[in-house]
Amino acid sequence: MSEQTPGAGPTGAPPVPSPKPPASDNQGSLWGGIGLAWLVMIGGELILGPKSFVLWPLPPLAILVWAVVLLVQGRRTRTGKGLLLGLASIVAVLVLLVAACFGLLFSGGGFHP
Repeated sequence: MSEQTPGAGPTGAPPVPSPKPPASDNQGSLWGGIGLAWLVMIGGELILGPKSFVLWPLPPLAILVWAVVLLVQGRRTRTGKGLLLGLASIVAVLVLLVAACFGLLFSGGGFHP
């Protein structure tokens, strides 16, 4: 004969489901982070303008600090990742533009000595 513990088996009450699932770490918007990175970069460079050549790295540094803060806090990790992706896309566009300029200059389409 096997003994049953009270509340187990078909006569026991069903388990109570948890009221709310735990919050996931992936909060925020990836595309929003990319857009914010471009907005900060373009807006920052327009505000700084040609006034000071020394301050031109300020907008990318602000994007980087903002992304790290969002990732460390853990509240808006997807936005933080989007900011980093946006900064990477800005660097990629810059590299492509510089490569295109050098290609034009050295292919005979630029300076004619």
